[in-house]
Amino acid sequence: MTLGFVFDLNRCTGCQACVVACWMENRERQTQNWRQVHTFNALHHPDQPCFQLSLACHHCEHPACLEQCPAQAYTKDALTGAVNLHPERCMGCRYCTWACPHDAPKFSVSTRTVEKCTFCAERLADRLEPACVARCPVDALGLEAVNNQAGTASVPGFARSALNPAIRFVPLRRAAPPEVTAAPDRLGGFLEPLLALPASKITLRGEWSLVLFTTSLSLLVAWQAASLLQGPALRPWLFLVLGATTLTLSAWHLGHPERAWRAVLNPRTSWLSRELLLVSAFLGLAGLQGLWFADSRALGLTAAILGYAALFSVDRIYRVALRMGPWNLHSAHAFLNGLYLFGWLASLWPLIVLVGALKLLLYLHRKRQRVQPARPLLSSVRVLLGFALPGLLPPGFSALAAGLGDLVDRCEYYAELEIPSPQRQLAEELRQRLR
Repeated sequence: MTLGFVFDLNRCTGCQACVVACWMENRERQTQNWRQVHTFNALHHPDQPCFQLSLACHHCEHPACLEQCPAQAYTKDALTGAVNLHPERCMGCRYCTWACPHDAPKFSVSTRTVEKCTFCAERLADRLEPACVARCPVDALGLEAVNNQAGTASVPGFARSALNPAIRFVPLRRAAPPEVTAAPDRLGGFLEPLLALPASKITLRGEWSLVLFTTSLSLLVAWQAASLLQGPALRPWLFLVLGATTLTLSAWHLGHPERAWRAVLNPRTSWLSRELLLVSAFLGLAGLQGLWFADSRALGLTAAILGYAALFSVDRIYRVALRMGPWNLHSAHAFLNGLYLFGWLASLWPLIVLVGALKLLLYLHRKRQRVQPARPLLSSVRVLLGFALPGLLPPGFSALAAGLGDLVDRCEYYAELEIPSPQRQLAEELRQRLR
């Protein structure tokens, strides 16, 4: 029988007993809290309700962590519905912490792997409730058989999703509060701490190796493709050295690089596995082309197709953290960067104009939407390097300038990525209500 949590917003007092109970039950394998209590309206704004959300892993019917994990470190128990993590399989890529909108998987700095709620599998086997449920003093947290919980009403901090999490909420009984009537300028000092958003899990400083990996991959794909159209000749040994460096950069951020081979185990559902398989196939075929089959157009064309498929996979990976219009396009997408550099290396002016105009419009659109605080100097450098200067330089230097401009944009891209989480969703809900 598949089980799920039930949480009553009217009962929870935020006493943290569930958090302590989880820690006491799992302290030998837990380096941080698996269950967290989040507060909506922590400063008790008078026009909004104040309530708590006690959240951990909700052992979804279609768990994003399991589907997106490239290493197959997750399994799902058919009897209880528990989503189990096997740390000995985890390579510490942290992608599951990006993919899960409930902030359930957590990366441990000490073990360099991910850890999460186990649903107290041992207790369930002994016909006992999970520790958090058993020790809640006000019966706010319960356990029940899953019964079409996807249809339950969503609450602030926990939006509906196709994952079908195994949790049912008992909503607040009191009516929705009235809209705030005070002018924003009169509330300014009080609202700032109340409306502050939590820091994003993805930072440019933390993901610098992935910035260099994605940028260098775009350059290598463009170089190989341009060599088929009278562009710069493919220098095989230099290409292979740069390719090996690119693969090394992709594994640099892993908690356990020695387990990097596991990244190819889940191509059926994980874009990360697809990316690594496509990148490896592209580099291998391009290397064969450069070393022994320089005259094989079929081999070169196959390598180019695999290269751009790899860039497409790179962009698909970041969809979990990029929600931007129009059509979820970004001027720093690896696929667009690869096409733009290909145009400059192969001197294809129609492609340069078409892709360059699209990238410039997307960049200006972001600045107009103020996705990040304005940085006029950085934006000027990006536009000058990426769009203005290349047309004034010789062919080789024009591609270099365009690539440097794309690198600047790629850095901004990583600074704009945001991982959805209950804490962030609570803050955004409150911002919408008060502003």
